[in-house]
Amino acid sequence: MTNDRLDSILDAAFQAFATYGYRRTAMDDIARGAGLSRTALYLHFKNKEDIFRSLAARYFNEALRDMAAALAKDQPLEQALLAAFIAKDGKFMEVVLTTPHGEELMDAGFSVTGDLAAAGEAKMTALLADHLASRPLPQGIGTPKQLAETIVTAVKGLKSSAKTLADYREGQAMLARLFARALSL
Repeated sequence: MTNDRLDSILDAAFQAFATYGYRRTAMDDIARGAGLSRTALYLHFKNKEDIFRSLAARYFNEALRDMAAALAKDQPLEQALLAAFIAKDGKFMEVVLTTPHGEELMDAGFSVTGDLAAAGEAKMTALLADHLASRPLPQGIGTPKQLAETIVTAVKGLKSSAKTLADYREGQAMLARLFARALSL
């Protein structure tokens, strides 16, 4: 399958899941959105779960790439952290917090893609730890790996408490500010 075809299918799937939720999205919805017949869609993916997993894999690859780019910029730690937090989310959190199906998509993400999420989060945490290791840090507050794990856990906590995208972004900015100031003492 060409990358263009795969992207077209995954883009259509993302739109369908955002519109109908995981449970109500049918293979027909995804096929129609991608401009394919249902039969043609089944030539590429065995079922909806397979598509959702592929969508999650693409999300984690893009998030990791975008986080690396955000952290590679020469900027103060607060801006680097905030840019990394936003890059980590991609479009997913926007959908979660702006559609009626957000909670269902989060649940599906945990149940259908838990292994991918764990692996992706571990890579993102390692990337953040490498970035922190490249900066001067105060003595006695933990290793860069421990700090990265704490930061990632704190950002994950925002997902369960934020009710709107604006609240979530405000929380991300507050955490970036808090951690940057604590790590600059």
